Amino acid sequence: MKAKQYGDKAINSLQLMVAIACFILACSVPVRAADIQAFVDRTNTTPGESVHLTVSIKGAGGDVDVSAIRDFKVISRGTSTNYEIVNGRTSWKIVYNYTLIPLKTGRLIIPPLSVESDGKIHRTREIVIQVSKRGQAQERDVFVDARISNPSPYEGQQIIYTFKFYHAVQVARGVNFQKPEFSGFTAKNIESERSYSAVISGRQYNITELRYVLVPLNPGEKIIDPAVLECNVVRSKRNRHRSAFDSFLDDSFFGRGDLDPRILRTEQLKVNVKPLPAYNGEIKFSGLVGKFGIQAELEADTLKVGDSTTLSITINGTGNIMDAEEPEVNVPEAFKVYKDNPEETVKLGTAGYTGKKIFRIALVPIREGHYVFEPIQFSYFDVSKGRYETRSTKALSLMVSPSDEKDTLEVFSAPDMPEKSLKKKVEFTGRDILPLKEGLDALENQKSLSLTGFILFLMIPGLSYLGVRAAFVFTQKSDDPAHIMAQRAENALKDACAIETSEEEFFSCLYKAVISVILSKAGIKGESLTYTEAEKILRTNGYSEEIAKNAANLLEKIESAQYSGLNRDKAFRENLLSETEQMVKELS
Repeated sequence: MKAKQYGDKAINSLQLMVAIACFILACSVPVRAADIQAFVDRTNTTPGESVHLTVSIKGAGGDVDVSAIRDFKVISRGTSTNYEIVNGRTSWKIVYNYTLIPLKTGRLIIPPLSVESDGKIHRTREIVIQVSKRGQAQERDVFVDARISNPSPYEGQQIIYTFKFYHAVQVARGVNFQKPEFSGFTAKNIESERSYSAVISGRQYNITELRYVLVPLNPGEKIIDPAVLECNVVRSKRNRHRSAFDSFLDDSFFGRGDLDPRILRTEQLKVNVKPLPAYNGEIKFSGLVGKFGIQAELEADTLKVGDSTTLSITINGTGNIMDAEEPEVNVPEAFKVYKDNPEETVKLGTAGYTGKKIFRIALVPIREGHYVFEPIQFSYFDVSKGRYETRSTKALSLMVSPSDEKDTLEVFSAPDMPEKSLKKKVEFTGRDILPLKEGLDALENQKSLSLTGFILFLMIPGLSYLGVRAAFVFTQKSDDPAHIMAQRAENALKDACAIETSEEEFFSCLYKAVISVILSKAGIKGESLTYTEAEKILRTNGYSEEIAKNAANLLEKIESAQYSGLNRDKAFRENLLSETEQMVKELS
C-alpha cells in the first residue's frame, strides 16, 4: 500500500516537473518573426504590358524599399491592411501593391527587396520576369508604330515621319506622348492629331496618328530614337453578380474600373542621308531641293517714259520653298529699278512644305524704244529624278513710247563761281525792349556761396535721381519668368506648411513647389512637367545627374502619394515636406 502511495507521488512529481519544463520551454521560445513574401501575377510578359507586384508583411508592420528595381518602371498602387481574429487569435497583414512596366526585353530581374520590420531588415526572394517580343498585332490590345516615307533621302529633302497609336480597348484620359529628339533633322509637326478606325487581321482598332516633316541637315546615317507613349488601359471589373447599374458605373467617365498602365515604344529607325551630287551647271544653283517651277510676267507691255510697271517673278513647288532667293534678272539700262520685299505663301501639309514665293521689281523707263527681257533661269535639285534641273521663263517685251509731257525734264548743274564770304560786319540795329545798364555801376556784389553749400547744390539732381530709382526698384514687380516661378515655389511651400491646409492641398502644394523651382531654372512659366522633362531641364542648366534624378524621383513620389493612396500618415507627410524643402533649397 505504501509502495503504491510512493509510486503515485512519484508520478505526480514527474508530471509537475514536465509541466514546469513545458512552461519554461514555451516562455523561452522567441516571438514568431514577421512573415514577408513577394510575388507577381505573371512571370512572362511583352513590352508595354505591366506586371503586378505584391509584397505582404504578416504579423508586423514594415516599410518596403523598391529602389533596387532597375529593369522596370515602378508605380505604387497603395497599401491595404487586414486584421483577422480567429479562435481568439489576432493576425495582422499589410500588403504593398506595385505596377511594374518593363523597360526592355529579355530576362529581367526583380532583385531581393529590403523590408524593415520590427527594427530588422528582411529581404524578399529574387523574381525573374521574361519579357518577349510579340509579333502578331491581333494579340495586342494596344500598340504603337512609326514609319518614315523615305529611308534614303537626299540632303535637304523633306521626308514624313508618321506615328500611329492603335487601341482595340478603352484607354483612360491622360495619354502622354514623348516624340523622338530627331537629332540631325529639322522637325515640324504637320497638323494636329488625326483619329480614324481600321480593321487589322480581323480586329477593329481605333488609330490616332501624328505626323512630322523632317529635313536632314547633312549627309550620313541618322538614327531616329523610339517614340514613347504612356497610357492606362481600362479593365472592367468582372463579377457575374454585379448589376447593370454597376456595369454602367464602370465606364471611365465615372472613374471606375481597374487601370492597367502601359509604356509603349516604337522601333528605332535608321535614315541614310545621301549627299547632293556635284553641280556643274552654267547658272548659279538656287539651293532648292524638291520639285519647282518658275513664271514671270509684266504688269503692262506698253509704257510711256516716266511711267512705271511691275515685273513679277514667281517660284512655286514642293520642298524648301522658303529658302528661295531672287533669281538673276538682266534689266536694260534704260530702266530705273526698284525692288520690293518678296511675298511668301508656304503651307505645311501631308506632302511637306508647299507654296510659292513672289519677287516684284518696279521698272521706270527713262528712254523710249522697244526692249526685250531675256528669259529668267534658275536651277534646283529634283529629288524625283535624282539630278539638277533648270527652269526658265519666256522672254518678255516692253514698248516704251515718248512721254505726253511737253516740257522735258532736264537736270542742270550749277556753274562754278568764286565763293563769296558769308560773313557780314556786325551792326548795331537797335535796342532791346528792356533797357540794358551799360555803366559800371550796374555791377553789384552778390552774397557768395560756401564750398559745402555749392557741393550740396551740385548733388541735389543725383540724389533725387537715386531716390526715384530706388523707389521704382522697390515698388515694381519683376516680370522675369525665372523670378516668378521661384517665388511661386516659395509660396507653395509656405501654403503646404499652413495648419489649415488639407491633405489633398498639401500634396498639391508640394508638387507645385518642385515643378515651379525646376521651371525657374529654364526661365519659363508652366504648371506641370513629365519626369523626363524635369530631369532634362536640370541637366541642361548644369545640375548633376544625381540631383536631376532625385528631383524626378521626388516628383514621382509626390504624385504617387497624391493619387495612389500610399501611406499618408503624419510622419510620412513630414518626411515628404522635409525632402521637398531640401530639394527646393538645392535648386534655388
